[in-house]
Amino acid sequence: MSTAAKPRQLNRDELLRLKWLLGGVTALVSLWTVFFLDIEALGLVATVSAAILVVLVRPSLPGRVPPLAWKLAVPAIIVSLVVDAYLSPDTLPVLIRLAILLVLYRAISYRRKREDLQLLVLGLFLIVVAGVLTVSVGFAFLLLLFTACALGFLFVVNLVEATGTAAVRTPEGETAWTRLGWRSFLGRLRAVADWRMLGFAGLLFITVVVMSGLLFLVIPRFELASGFFLDRYITRKSRSGFTDTVKFGDVSELIKDDSIAMRVDLTNSSGIREEPYWRLVVLDEYGPEGFKVSARLKGQLLMSQRPTTVVRGRLNPVRRSETMGGFWTIYLEPGVSRYLPLPGSFGILRLREATQVQTTFPQERAKSDRQESIDGFGMVALRTEAMTMLAFQLDNVIMADTIPDPQFARHLRGWLQGGEDVRDQRNYYPPTMLAGPEGPAHAATMKRLLQEITAGEELSAADFARKATAWLRQRHAYALSVRLPPKDGRDDIVRWLDSNEPGFCEYFAAGFTVLARAAGYPARVIAGFHGGSLNGFENYYMVKNSNAHAWAEIYDGSAAWLRVDPTPGGGSTASQEVSAAVEQIQDSSWSARWDSLRVLWYRRIVNFDSRQQVEMIDSVKTLTADTGNVLRVRLEAWTKALKAWLAGPWDLQRLVRVAAEGAGLLVLAGLTWLLARYGWQRWWQWRRPTEYDPVRRQAGKWLARLRESEARTAESVAVRADLQRLRYGRRETWAEPRGVFQRARRARKLAGNSVKG
Repeated sequence: MSTAAKPRQLNRDELLRLKWLLGGVTALVSLWTVFFLDIEALGLVATVSAAILVVLVRPSLPGRVPPLAWKLAVPAIIVSLVVDAYLSPDTLPVLIRLAILLVLYRAISYRRKREDLQLLVLGLFLIVVAGVLTVSVGFAFLLLLFTACALGFLFVVNLVEATGTAAVRTPEGETAWTRLGWRSFLGRLRAVADWRMLGFAGLLFITVVVMSGLLFLVIPRFELASGFFLDRYITRKSRSGFTDTVKFGDVSELIKDDSIAMRVDLTNSSGIREEPYWRLVVLDEYGPEGFKVSARLKGQLLMSQRPTTVVRGRLNPVRRSETMGGFWTIYLEPGVSRYLPLPGSFGILRLREATQVQTTFPQERAKSDRQESIDGFGMVALRTEAMTMLAFQLDNVIMADTIPDPQFARHLRGWLQGGEDVRDQRNYYPPTMLAGPEGPAHAATMKRLLQEITAGEELSAADFARKATAWLRQRHAYALSVRLPPKDGRDDIVRWLDSNEPGFCEYFAAGFTVLARAAGYPARVIAGFHGGSLNGFENYYMVKNSNAHAWAEIYDGSAAWLRVDPTPGGGSTASQEVSAAVEQIQDSSWSARWDSLRVLWYRRIVNFDSRQQVEMIDSVKTLTADTGNVLRVRLEAWTKALKAWLAGPWDLQRLVRVAAEGAGLLVLAGLTWLLARYGWQRWWQWRRPTEYDPVRRQAGKWLARLRESEARTAESVAVRADLQRLRYGRRETWAEPRGVFQRARRARKLAGNSVKG
């Protein structure tokens, strides 16, 4: 009769319950990846997740649904697909919503092996789509979780199939396994769990992940466009922080959005003493509703569109001492804007891969002198917003309050004198920069307001900007919520200027621009971001959507545009000490820690290309060579020290000291072994108290030792019988264990002597 204990196993009903649990968890994990996509399905995902959680807790509920409802479920899903495809302008969101409904149908219905595989394929579809369209580090954790759940789900499915085929549903509409209580089921799982096997499986999974990561680092890089073909089937929505239009109404409220808009790495931030202005778009055309990008400027952007990885800003080089920040690597979040943020004039803008780029910069070498070729830095835009986080690099950046643009002065003079056809010019259209509210009522109001500002003096553009800014800040306070005066036939911005109502940055920038144009100074509104904070963990600049800002630029009449920030608290009027103090603020919150992990994920995983692969391999080679040299030097030093120690005089005192140290090390090693053995025995006794018995374990060891002896003496036969009773018999049949073990020791010794004789 075999004395080996049979391994504990789950019966078929318990395996079916475990399969139901793993299938539901796998479906939930795949559904939650949709939260990282910018589509209108979040409410649907939340509802479907709640339904799956309910049937996971109460697996008997699907059996109570009338059979007719299950038959009508698929036609209902098809009808919803047709309606959704008719109403939705995009294809991909329709497919994702269809997959969500199919996951729901498969997750809450009783399944055979075929349906289990269908559920897994549907979840894999959602995982793949989310992986293509997102770079979130949270998705990476869900991907690992989905992989582990899917592997366990497939393993249990095969176990169920190995136990035999059974009907999916009983005639009563409920399978037997659904009646298992959660407490008894979880207790059975704990009882049959082989923790060593689970630990080995976990270690194996971690090893596979690590090996996959190493393979990712060494396999050749293929430069593929972000999002593959999927960007044609989905429309992104811009975030609430940045806007490329400035509109006004009777009631306006600015909602603060603290989500990250972009991150900026600088190789040298020591020279930056003021908060940067991140210039995105020029709003040069004014209308009754507000400011927007003119049709002429949009046409210039479209005409310049071409696939490229390099955009030149300044066409001629400048002195290195004039630049700051070293290389600026900017990581722009998806959904912020298709316009790229520029902190100032730059030499070259580099993109990771060839992209359709639009720009207002001339991309050929200027033939005029150096001063003429420094075109005021304008706009760089993508054809469409990037589907994932976009990285680009700037070098030779110059941050300044003035933007050199001497060409505009020539075009302005030509237009004023009527001797030049300004329609053929490459730069901005001068009449657009001077247009404002028209009509006698507007003219009278603006004349009165300008009289208050200038007192009839003829001022330079810089002096006018200073006085107009002071007037605006004295008359209007800053607020996130604005209510305009009642309509009286005048434009919204004119009514706001003529009132004492508060406003936010767009009102101040637009108000200043309207005043400057009424006074005869070309001016325009600029939209972008201002400021930010340093991440305290990865040392990069974080700019949030709440840093979205609008300011103005006024032309000095001869050579350059001057930046003017009339919003209270902004602009060059603030002390540089305050700006420097603000610039040094570091965000060390948990959200900043998580954001640093996200940027690390993008740098080292999503944006990992062949160039970075080569750099990494070179770094590994250098590190390996340096480490080998250090180890070799240390080994040589240790060898020399050992030789010197051995060559020293060996007197009695030294011999005694060495012997004492050796004995101490042996004692320490023995104590460590005994302590480790005692701890292992106590842990095993705690882990399986019903199976662990030190007497039985010791008897088993002596049986194995005596089995190795070839001699068969009467003493060895008797002691083997006593050892077998200690190992397998009842306690009441035991002899005194200590005496049995002593006899076993003597029997083994005698057997050894007889073999030698």
